[in-house]
Amino acid sequence: MKYISLFLLFIKLFYQASIAPSLTPDFNFMILGLDPRNDALEKTEVTDTIMLARFNTNWQLSIISLPRDLWYYPINAKINQIYPLSFKQPLPFSFIQNTYSDLTNLPIDRTIIITTQNLEKLADLIGGIDVYLDQGFTDKLYPNPVYVKNPQANIPIYITVSYPRGLNHLDSTNIAPFVRSRHSAETAAAGGTDIGRTIRQQFLIDALIKKIRSPQILHSPQKLLSLYNFWHQQINSNFTDLDFVSLIIKGKSTIINLKINKIEIPTGENKLTDILYHPQTFTNPQWVFLPQDEKYLAFQKFIHQQFAILNY
Repeated sequence: MKYISLFLLFIKLFYQASIAPSLTPDFNFMILGLDPRNDALEKTEVTDTIMLARFNTNWQLSIISLPRDLWYYPINAKINQIYPLSFKQPLPFSFIQNTYSDLTNLPIDRTIIITTQNLEKLADLIGGIDVYLDQGFTDKLYPNPVYVKNPQANIPIYITVSYPRGLNHLDSTNIAPFVRSRHSAETAAAGGTDIGRTIRQQFLIDALIKKIRSPQILHSPQKLLSLYNFWHQQINSNFTDLDFVSLIIKGKSTIINLKINKIEIPTGENKLTDILYHPQTFTNPQWVFLPQDEKYLAFQKFIHQQFAILNY
């Protein structure tokens, strides 16, 4: 009976989408990832993962990771503060999208907010995710989940987590450290720092989409229904069912042929060559990335060029 109800729902949505599509053919959206903490080690709801994504009807998805430490002058804070600042707004999603739209000079149409707990549940729901690493990493300073839940003097504050080079199978037991670890090395090339972490997160998005579009998932009505329920019950987003059906109707291909383009912003310490750079001194005593110019023009130009090159 539940399959019949779901089928009838999609018939209705297909009809609505055919006469009044809800999204433009090419649209942009934000993916915000966070690990809400209120424990002895940390109290925060800032976003550790910030991705700008663009989708077009040729079923190409381009993703640019924005450093969480990027300073945004209009709010006098890092961009990882945009999400918690939205709590004070009457329309939180509108605030998030308008702020990132001003930052990137692109219209932002939708937002997805994913927590670490969401990822753990999703990984188990689809039978795990396999991610290939060109270089493994070991983090000896990863916050001990046992200590976080119950701080005691006899419990180590930190633990060691390790992921080898090659294929790594991720599920609820090990996906959180994979996406959160940033102390495995001093450089992003070696898998450490926030930049190294964002690169792994892009790999994870790629592997996640590949798993969802696999025959194992697409040919299983039960798994599709479970994913549908998971989306509605667990994920905080302003995407609607009508949005997804509109994409299917307008698309020139299908999710099976979805192509993912992962884009990295030149980031470093040289203001002349890096789109975003870490200054030696800054008026605010925080570790930040700054744009080459205070109006973010070079940053915006880079994003527009990359999306244009890869999507058209």
